[in-house]
Amino acid sequence: MDAPELRPMNAHAAAVTPVLRTVLLCDIVESTALVERLGDVRVVALLQKHDRLLREAMAFCHGQLIDKADGVLALFERPIQALDFALRYQRGLRELGASEKLELRARIGIHVGDVMMWANEPKDVLAGAKAFEVEGLAKPVAARLMNLALPGQILMSGMAQNLAQRAVGELGDAGANLRWLLHGRYSFKGVPAPMLVHEVGEPGLSPLRAPTSGAKAWREVPLWRRPPVLALELLLVGVLGTAVFWTTLRSPPAIAFAERDWVVVADLQNRTDEPVFDDALDVALRIGLEQSRHVNLVSELQIDRALERMQRQGQPVDRQLATELALREGAKAVILPTVAEVGGVVRVSLEVIDPNSGVTVYSESADGRGADGVLPAMDVAMANVRGRLGEAMASVENTSRPLEQVTTGDLEALRAFSLGLKALWASRYPDAWSLFEQAVKRDPEFAMAYLRMAFMRYSAGDGPETERLLAKAQEHRGNLSEREALFLDAAAEVLKGPDAAMSKLKVLAAMYPDEYRAYYNFAYFGVQDAQRYREAADYLAPAIVPQNPMQASAAYLLGNALLAAGDTDAALAAFQRADSLGVGGFKRNHAEAFAVQRRYSDADRVLRSQTPTGFDDIDIGQQLARVSFNVDRGRIPDALDAARELVGKSRTLASRAQWTHQGVELSLRAYAKDPGFAADLRAYQRVLSGPLASATLQDRRHLEFNLLAAGWMAAYSGDLALARQILAELPQAGKSAYPANVGMAAALQAELDLAEGRPAAALARLTPLVDDGRELYFVRAVRMRAFEASGDQESALRDAEWLLTQRGRAFVEYNADHVWQAANLIEANLALEAASRYADALGKPELAQRRRNEFGAAWPDSRQVRQILRLRAGRH
Repeated sequence: MDAPELRPMNAHAAAVTPVLRTVLLCDIVESTALVERLGDVRVVALLQKHDRLLREAMAFCHGQLIDKADGVLALFERPIQALDFALRYQRGLRELGASEKLELRARIGIHVGDVMMWANEPKDVLAGAKAFEVEGLAKPVAARLMNLALPGQILMSGMAQNLAQRAVGELGDAGANLRWLLHGRYSFKGVPAPMLVHEVGEPGLSPLRAPTSGAKAWREVPLWRRPPVLALELLLVGVLGTAVFWTTLRSPPAIAFAERDWVVVADLQNRTDEPVFDDALDVALRIGLEQSRHVNLVSELQIDRALERMQRQGQPVDRQLATELALREGAKAVILPTVAEVGGVVRVSLEVIDPNSGVTVYSESADGRGADGVLPAMDVAMANVRGRLGEAMASVENTSRPLEQVTTGDLEALRAFSLGLKALWASRYPDAWSLFEQAVKRDPEFAMAYLRMAFMRYSAGDGPETERLLAKAQEHRGNLSEREALFLDAAAEVLKGPDAAMSKLKVLAAMYPDEYRAYYNFAYFGVQDAQRYREAADYLAPAIVPQNPMQASAAYLLGNALLAAGDTDAALAAFQRADSLGVGGFKRNHAEAFAVQRRYSDADRVLRSQTPTGFDDIDIGQQLARVSFNVDRGRIPDALDAARELVGKSRTLASRAQWTHQGVELSLRAYAKDPGFAADLRAYQRVLSGPLASATLQDRRHLEFNLLAAGWMAAYSGDLALARQILAELPQAGKSAYPANVGMAAALQAELDLAEGRPAAALARLTPLVDDGRELYFVRAVRMRAFEASGDQESALRDAEWLLTQRGRAFVEYNADHVWQAANLIEANLALEAASRYADALGKPELAQRRRNEFGAAWPDSRQVRQILRLRAGRH
């Protein structure tokens, strides 16, 4: 989990960051009385020897001494180092006391936890301050343990003891004679939950007995041992006997686990000779646990990123590391899976570990015969663990389908799928695709693999392959878990239109609140297809949390939604947050947010920070900014050159990319006709009309928009026959499930109305779309001209001002692969010139002058700008 950086009140002070450390506090017993007994001179000599002992032991054990003014406060990287120091220190004190004929003993407390640590300013240190300051709950807990300890006693918290005992072999012979005692559960004043208290010591040197309870620490005594209750027990012995009997049959969970708490799954401990179990059973266990609506699972990607922050990437997630991760990520339990051969059978065991104490609170296991029996055995063990975590058995039964059904019975296919997921998370798309292909080759009914492949092809704009793979997944939907089946239902609706898909995603999020894909995809389709920008931004909030491994992508999408909704400052904040979370690759939208404010140096800086995504269609598409940014700055020849370059590059890409880049280039030429424009536009119409009848649902949506855009260009440039031909070719376009297609159909019809002198008819077509709130940016631009043609300058000015305040939408609108972005930006700048004319006509000279000045700054006078204005004047 990303810990936010905390800063002191002094803005120039060093940053304060949390670190996981072992905290040791110790205090010499009756140190004040020594001064009275020995006198100042002898005490000084004794303290000098003591300090030498302290420094040598601290250096030997790699500790960091923080303070020794009132007892010793030290930090260690590991509990075993702190224990080694404590033992050496206690022995050294004993020898030092013997030399002075004194009994020197210390109380020592050791705990593991996050501490806040910062360095003091050098001038403060010279003035007497400590070099470092340490705060955090771990420090008072260690202090409570120290105060509880008897003279000569070393007390450790459960977590510290568990980690130290696992590493005791590092102490060599010194660790062989140690005694490890559990003194029970103690409550500490100021500490919210009771803790297990352990003692570690050497026979003859340590007390090795339970410490005495006091005002600040007291041992929890069972209710039945308290005197008032003893009398009551005699009266209720029968009832209690029954209760004890019931408890024996069904004991409650030994861990405080609530519904939707988080769990970390450690790496599988494979103690067989079958390497296929390594990756296959890991992913099978995760898929099985994800069926539960009671348990939230910390994803593998989140674990990988946490390991990067800990600088331990690539390290196996064993019991110790999984426990550390659970503490860092706020998980309430660790599940440690093991598979082993026992007596001729394969045994699958699942240990549930309390990360606070490091203790296994319970373990469930089941046996299977050979490799074919492993997944059924895991089903049994997993169902028992879910019950132990407090999930109702009815829920377990209703949401648990056999792993062989919801994944695959072929372990090699499951292993390929697992490796494919890891490649996908690492953005190694060709490797991921090959591994998923291998998975479905091994098991042609592996529905989950088909679903992942379908989304990869959807992202690459491959309509036919997307539909084929979704059909394969649908054919084998019986092999999906309920969660994945709901996701498939949403995916199947995507190709028909966004609204139905978004409704399905809402159902998925309601049933599985930790399914961050549901929130992300709802917002993605809300921005990309449904034009429901504000709703998309609001719905993303649950996905922008540390538990979501794709938090950075969600924050980036939030920036896009806010930009389209007109909140540019909030959008920039979201993009910057995404940057801080490590988003990479595609950053054009971030640059566009700066372009909305005409901060082009910042926009160019962001564009330079982009990295290739691995998809040629997307990487070449990112260069659209070279076209659009030049348009927005009035550099029309440069924009045309960039557009023609993209047309050339797209010839090696899929047809859809070619349609887009040809459309962008033609949209620029439509505003300043050249001699070859009419012929090129008709050729473009023929290219689009050819595949229309046989196109997939995904491709048809783009073909329709591009054809409608070509129709508008024809009408605007005076080729009314071609415009009517295209309208006749698409009689149902006005009823499309995609608001962009509906809007462009209305814009085309309205342009024909204007060309034929019917502005009232144009307004009647366009205004209902504006009232819906999901209109195309371009619809407002055409309506503005319709108001002007009807003589309603006031309404025309309102639409012009709207176009100026909604520049973010002009950039973000997807329409069809952003083919109309350049046209939107031409209209955004022409709205400045139009607003100045409308303001003049309405007697608003100050507004008129301001808009003229802004237009002159945005589009400096040039031959191309004058040509665009002349053509527009002819269309009034």
